[in-house]
Amino acid sequence: MNSPYPWQATEWAQLQARAAQRRLPHALLVTGPAGVGKRVFADAFARSLLCKRPMGDGADNSTACGGCEACLLLRAGTHPDYLTVTFIEDKTQIGIDQIRELCRALSLKSHAGGYKIAILTPAERMTVEAANSLLKTLEEPTDNTLLILVTEQPARLAATIRSRCQLLRFPAPPLEMGSTWLAAQIGDQDSSRNAGLLMRLSDAAPLRALALAHDNSVAQRRDWLEQIIAVRRGQQSPIAVAAAWNDDAQMRPLYWFGSYLMDLMRLEYGGFEYIKNIDLTDLLKVIADGMSSRDLHSLLERVGQTQQLAQQAGMNRQLLLEELLTEWSRVGQTRRVRA
Repeated sequence: MNSPYPWQATEWAQLQARAAQRRLPHALLVTGPAGVGKRVFADAFARSLLCKRPMGDGADNSTACGGCEACLLLRAGTHPDYLTVTFIEDKTQIGIDQIRELCRALSLKSHAGGYKIAILTPAERMTVEAANSLLKTLEEPTDNTLLILVTEQPARLAATIRSRCQLLRFPAPPLEMGSTWLAAQIGDQDSSRNAGLLMRLSDAAPLRALALAHDNSVAQRRDWLEQIIAVRRGQQSPIAVAAAWNDDAQMRPLYWFGSYLMDLMRLEYGGFEYIKNIDLTDLLKVIADGMSSRDLHSLLERVGQTQQLAQQAGMNRQLLLEELLTEWSRVGQTRRVRA
């Protein structure tokens, strides 16, 4: 993708104007929630800087042409002045050797006589040693280099790293703008009608909403919630429901269980307008009166723990789900669930 998303237009124009004036910082820290297009923005901006024939109606609206020699090299992944760093397959962190190689590459002169650009994502996954190794390059950058660090969790980066980067925040876009974009991407009329719901379910993050549009979990949410209610009422066994959930490789029912609990908290505190699963309010109200805020907080914490443990190799996911659903069936037994 050679251009930013509609909700990134202001940040794009500002950076392009600075590029035209040769006043870009040596390092950018691009932050924001998942699904707002941070990585896409960083890549599109890098391409616009390396392109030999950028397109646009002014210095603040340039995009890569897609057809010049530089763009063809970028498309092939072989442009010598464009570097990307992420954690290696089967690893969960970016190591010091990767950062040392990046710093060495950035210290060399540009092959094409322009910028040398590197995108590092997710930046918070650097080891302490790797982050320390990066500091020297941030403190003493070579000319015409741009390092773009992309992260959803900037607080996990060392203060010494953050202080040497110019911060660029991407919050979720206005709901109407995101919904309009999403409806155009989805295309078919029936799904487009659900754009507002999808945006609500995804915390107004358009790319997450687009992924949900192609995921049948949105339609299955009612079934999973009905199973949860049935377990609560003693109409279904926690073991049987756990077995059904365990068949889902992505553990989506567990994610939505957490979402239901959050909505129950919102009902508890009178925040009806903030409920995400707004189309399931009828079922949520069935169990809302039978749960205390203390119960809900405890269960939500347990769901988070179960999600983390389920990702670990060798863990018995079936047993984890059974324990969680059994706890759910027993919490607040002195309070009857409204029929």
